[in-house]
Amino acid sequence: MSDERMVVQRSSYMSGRGSQEDILKLLDSLEELAENSYSLFGKAWGVDLEEFHMLTNKVRASLPDEVRRATRVANDSDKIVSAAKEEANIIAEKAIDEANRVVEEARQMAAKLIDTSEINRLAKAQAQDIMANAEASAREIRRGADEYARDVLAAMENHLANVMGALQKGREKLEVRISSQQPVEAAIPAGRGIRR
Repeated sequence: MSDERMVVQRSSYMSGRGSQEDILKLLDSLEELAENSYSLFGKAWGVDLEEFHMLTNKVRASLPDEVRRATRVANDSDKIVSAAKEEANIIAEKAIDEANRVVEEARQMAAKLIDTSEINRLAKAQAQDIMANAEASAREIRRGADEYARDVLAAMENHLANVMGALQKGREKLEVRISSQQPVEAAIPAGRGIRR
């Protein structure tokens, strides 16, 4: 590859546009690099590794932004899902602890009320009311925690569905771009065929 051609390519690839033409040109350059190497038993020998790595890095840099964004979103969504599950578990544990505390306080209060002999009947009725209220409150707390956990998981499911949709759209755009390009016949310089 001539120095002038490398300078022109470097300036267009370093601009970060990542067009499909750039990717196709880079892939052609990689193919040419392999074709210009010596081959023995189907293996390429004498490939310039520095040029090979430079070309593969340019291909990566030329990939559309949608692919990079979709990869980041997919990686982030896993972290978000695990954080949501962890938060839902913590909330459920706190709700169970609070419900148990409320029930225990109600039992203690009921026991104190029952101990007084003069108002035994009233104490029993109040104790039963307090117990019923405490148990209802505990059920409500548990139900609220379960609903919150369900809502968090549903939101995560929707988020993941959106991520999957974005990935699908990005892939479809790439497919459309690739299929809309006319095949380019590789020009083989005179006297430089495939060496075997």
